[in-house]
Amino acid sequence: MTAHHIDIFILLAALTVSHSLTARHIERLRRSLTEGKVHNLLDVWTVAGALLLPTALVVPLVLISYGAEWPSRKSVNGGRPARYLISVAIVIAAACAAATVRQHTTGPLGIAAAVLSWTAVNSVLIAAVVWGSDDRGLLRQLLGLRNQVADTLTKLTGVVLALLVGWHPVTGLVVLPLVLAGHRLALRDSIRTTSAYDASVRMWSESGWRVQAAESIATAPGCVALVLIDPAQPRSEAAIAQCLRGVLRASDPVGRYGTRQVAALVQVDMEAVGIIVTERVRARLDQAGIACVVGVSISVGEGLGELLLRAGSDLMARRESAGISARW
Repeated sequence: MTAHHIDIFILLAALTVSHSLTARHIERLRRSLTEGKVHNLLDVWTVAGALLLPTALVVPLVLISYGAEWPSRKSVNGGRPARYLISVAIVIAAACAAATVRQHTTGPLGIAAAVLSWTAVNSVLIAAVVWGSDDRGLLRQLLGLRNQVADTLTKLTGVVLALLVGWHPVTGLVVLPLVLAGHRLALRDSIRTTSAYDASVRMWSESGWRVQAAESIATAPGCVALVLIDPAQPRSEAAIAQCLRGVLRASDPVGRYGTRQVAALVQVDMEAVGIIVTERVRARLDQAGIACVVGVSISVGEGLGELLLRAGSDLMARRESAGISARW
């Protein structure tokens, strides 16, 4: 181990942590929409480390990479810590195997041999885990064409990063924006494949909206107001979305809720502002001639479930006070 190795380790560790922090929102949304069934991009950094670093530094690099990603991973089903630890252990074994091969071979042949050894160790260990858990769903996911293409591209990017850093460490910085751009493309693909967003009306599906709303609640500096709109006529989403665009910010998540309702979540400074926003929504809907009932809940520190429950109760109370039957 030399001072040069330490410098490369610090650079790769900084890149992987920066990537995980910058792409945190994207990764949470991507994983939540797909129920966690997506390929991560951490091999970009760990493959580069295996090609450039001694084994003693490869292990902490893997631990740092997966530790930085954990906050995004745990947003879906608690992250499944046991499965996550198994994944980390498998990657450590594969990375150490690749690093060992690389230390004994040089040139393009050494790079190819290291990547192949990584793939072989990784595949064997994953096969053993799947065999032991009898998880056929995981096996289908891993063998799927989409996963195989993503895995190959990630490793190739890691090889390119290693070549750039080996030539001059500073050039490795250009990979970070490229990986972040790839992450955004991966998010768009997840949104498309899960039909999470309807571009024609600029509205999220219920699952997509829940993810966005939960993220908005978590990052809100003050109050949040949840507006729940129940229209009298079905298929009114486009007209309602058009009205909301005139009142809400583009960043405020708007989506379908239930069979026909529309939900929106707004970050506000204080409760009074939330009330004003809600009245503006009601006024805009009334001006557009959309017959509906609007329920609202405004709070600080409550989760999405509690906000939805109170907004739904407010909506039902308003329907009852207006003499509207349970069925429009």
